[in-house]
Amino acid sequence: MAFEHSLIDSENTHILLKGLISMLYGYIRVSTGTQAIHGYSLEEQKQALMNAGVEEKRIFMDAGKTGTNFNRDGWINLTKAVREGDTIVCYSMDRLGRNFNEIVLNMNALEKNGINIRTIRENVNTETAAGRMVAQIFSAVAEMEHALILERTAAGREAAQKSGKVCNRPKTYTMRKARKALEYREQGWTIDDIAVRLKTSHAGVYRMMKDAKAERETK
Repeated sequence: MAFEHSLIDSENTHILLKGLISMLYGYIRVSTGTQAIHGYSLEEQKQALMNAGVEEKRIFMDAGKTGTNFNRDGWINLTKAVREGDTIVCYSMDRLGRNFNEIVLNMNALEKNGINIRTIRENVNTETAAGRMVAQIFSAVAEMEHALILERTAAGREAAQKSGKVCNRPKTYTMRKARKALEYREQGWTIDDIAVRLKTSHAGVYRMMKDAKAERETK
């Protein structure tokens, strides 16, 4: 894992001295699909972290990033800054990843390096064994809720299609933009990078590439 390596690499440049005062660091993140949701904007997350005692200068940020890939500048810089005994404060568990396995892996890697996690929304604190267990439970529940939402959405779409209703989303992009998405992908860009560049969601990138491929096949 990229961030685990950065934690290990940081040991070469930072000496961990016993007795040093542990520090509070913050991590905030939004993806293009969650910026408009109340409680998840960068500014609201930052304010919540500052209210929890984190100094603004110690809050690291990633904007327009999803939880599926931890190769982010803000996160990488944060893992280089933290020391053994420090605590990373996040607004919620899902800021650490988008599925149970990834969140647990990230928490375990942090714990291995003596770094704690606190969340504001779930009031989780991994400094204790009980807190770590609660964190895993919250992560599992969050993933299940996400899966149920996707399942209900798919079921609703299928029912609408069977009844003859049109439920496709209207296009919010041009074919020029769709062709650009496909071009970037063929050049080796990640879906995350394309989404940020074209200011859309992952789903939007996939829809654009699908349309661009369909257009290419008709020529």
